[in-house]
Amino acid sequence: MPTRLITSLEKGLFAVAGVLLLGSVSLAFYAVVLRYGFNDSEEWIEEGARYLALTSALLAVGPVLRARGHVALDIVPNMLNSRRRQFHRIAVGIVGGFIGTGICFWGTQLAVRTYGFGMKTGSLQFPLWLPYSIIPLGTAFFVLFCVIEICEATVALRSDRTDTATVSGGIPDIDEAGGDR
Repeated sequence: MPTRLITSLEKGLFAVAGVLLLGSVSLAFYAVVLRYGFNDSEEWIEEGARYLALTSALLAVGPVLRARGHVALDIVPNMLNSRRRQFHRIAVGIVGGFIGTGICFWGTQLAVRTYGFGMKTGSLQFPLWLPYSIIPLGTAFFVLFCVIEICEATVALRSDRTDTATVSGGIPDIDEAGGDR
């Protein structure tokens, strides 16, 4: 995939996730104002805020993976030289891709079953398959970004561009003797 297309996809997913998260926070704020300001509450607000927050998180998981924004145990990768770090990146992409693919298939089955049964959400009373469909959609994007990670690490290995500028956000690895690893 061309870099420009990947970057556009990342920006688009981050923008949608941001809007959804803002909507979730707004609904939660509205619920607090209703509850404490007017001694009133609406059942649908909490459910809507939850679905918006979950959708936001699942849409952003792929781009966050590529930006290395997830909380990670980086003890092992930091002990590796830059070439081995690329192999580690490929292995993580493969494992993440397999797990994401499994979750995507399970989520698809879940959405299809709830569609077939005609189930509706608790308080919003709209079809339950709609919020459940975010599971396969979000994990499909995650798998796509795992494939992109694998491809970028493979290209870096083949072109012998194993400097960590492609791995750790531009901070080169320097060992204790002052040279590159």
